[in-house]
Amino acid sequence: MANLWWKSSDKQRHVKRKPGFSEQHEVTTEDGYKLNIFRIPKKAPPVLLVHGIGDSSDCWLVLGPKHSLAYQLADNGYDVWLFNARGNRYNKENVNKVPDKIFWDFSFEEIGYRDLPRTIDYILNVTSISKLTYIGFSQGTTVFLVMLSLRPEYNIKIEHAILLAPVSSLITTKYPLIDFFYNNLDKLKSLARHIFEVFPFNERLNRYHVAVCNPRSPLRLLCESELFVNFGLKKLTNLLPEKLPVITSHIPAGTSSKLFLHFLQSYKGFRRYDYGGTRNKIVYSSPSPPEYDLSRIFVPVTLITSEVDWFSAIDDVNVLKNKLQNVDKFIVIEKNRQFTHLEFIYGARFVADLLANFALVGNGEM
Repeated sequence: MANLWWKSSDKQRHVKRKPGFSEQHEVTTEDGYKLNIFRIPKKAPPVLLVHGIGDSSDCWLVLGPKHSLAYQLADNGYDVWLFNARGNRYNKENVNKVPDKIFWDFSFEEIGYRDLPRTIDYILNVTSISKLTYIGFSQGTTVFLVMLSLRPEYNIKIEHAILLAPVSSLITTKYPLIDFFYNNLDKLKSLARHIFEVFPFNERLNRYHVAVCNPRSPLRLLCESELFVNFGLKKLTNLLPEKLPVITSHIPAGTSSKLFLHFLQSYKGFRRYDYGGTRNKIVYSSPSPPEYDLSRIFVPVTLITSEVDWFSAIDDVNVLKNKLQNVDKFIVIEKNRQFTHLEFIYGARFVADLLANFALVGNGEM
């Protein structure tokens, strides 16, 4: 039985369980990674929710039953499945018992090429349904694009995709530290040869966040500063203040340094991982990594972005829109709403808007 939602105190997180409400499933990839995915079961069309970088399936649940997308979709007639990528807090095993250096040798490409297809096949097999609805946030959109560009046969298994804060290239990103990271990419690559995991799940860090992000904490400025530097979030009222200790106490959930480097490489375009000229010739038969071929994607797609999102920059999303064959809806949240990257997943305003505007209600019909 899976843990479903978190109530927070100053000292610890408490887990509330509702017997019979959730299921835990295990999927094993072609290269041996054991993926734990969670389900809120219904006899209804399946929807798959896919988290962002350094996060986990927790992100779809931590706001509780009234505000979390997973609960709301379940209440509105969907069979809800929650994905977890290799390397996060729920997925630290490989059946081949490989050493750490091999275990962490993945970027977002492996998640899109191996983890997602295997998960989708598993869901469709369990449910005996031929297609599912896909909802991805941030990295969850990246791996979707990777999957269909490299394995276009999966187009026919997706009914519709809703991509929240889509990220492909990061050419026009407004993230203030991107220049620093990119200019030190060679040093970071060298460091990654010795540090395989980044942003690991850490109980001590979680306790710190519970303390400083508490609405009554005298150290709340530390929480506000961290959220602004990382996400551009200016007003904590845009989130649910009472949920901040819960939100910040479950992240980060862990990923690989190679995945982080791959995102930094996206500063120059949406390409496969750049190993350097010599190895690129071996892997790709080219000195440069090829671009992901987005013209191979023909699933109906809804793109939702914001004018003030540092990561899913509007110019980059426009480029993505023009490369996709079947953009059903393209929605830009205006600047005056001050809607940042974090709010797509943790914002008090967004879930209700999403449900209302996309008819994600009643019998699981789009």
